[in-house]
Amino acid sequence: MDFDKLKDKLLKDNKKLVENLTVIFLIGLILLIGASALSKPRPSNNNDNKELVLAQKESSSEDYAQKLEKDLKNILSKIEGVGNVEVLITLNSDEEVVAAMDIVESSTTTNEKDSSGGIRETIQTESNNRVVTSQDTSGQNAPIVLKRIMPEIRGVIVVADGAKDPRLRYELSSAVQTALGIPAYKVKVISSK
Repeated sequence: MDFDKLKDKLLKDNKKLVENLTVIFLIGLILLIGASALSKPRPSNNNDNKELVLAQKESSSEDYAQKLEKDLKNILSKIEGVGNVEVLITLNSDEEVVAAMDIVESSTTTNEKDSSGGIRETIQTESNNRVVTSQDTSGQNAPIVLKRIMPEIRGVIVVADGAKDPRLRYELSSAVQTALGIPAYKVKVISSK
């Protein structure tokens, strides 16, 4: 039997099968592309993102200071002889939020020769940065946060009933320094009325 005759016979018999398989493959490919496009969060560039990040920073810094004050007040009041305690913590700055950025950079180089044989090279670079956002469960766009850097503590004031005693004043100052990891010059312990 001749090879060409065999090939023609197989192609005629299987032509319908090959067409059906090709159609099924294309439909599957279209479904995969459509499903992947719908399931991924899409980055967007909204100006509202900057306002949202700023609003989150302000409330978060206040919450951070209040939580530290509450925790310090709770632990310092357990020291023997301290009595009633009030704590004030001031921060140097706001919390810093590092958001994910979509950075697109492009560079174009052009070489030109003039009639006298000189060569001029022009390099043009362009950079475009955008905050990457994703939709939360309520449908709002929110920036994707990579990390949060808590603000530095500027100073701590402790007002305690038992702070008239120098030993107790030293113990309170030392406890605050240890708890917050700050130097002694940032802590002031005062006796209450």
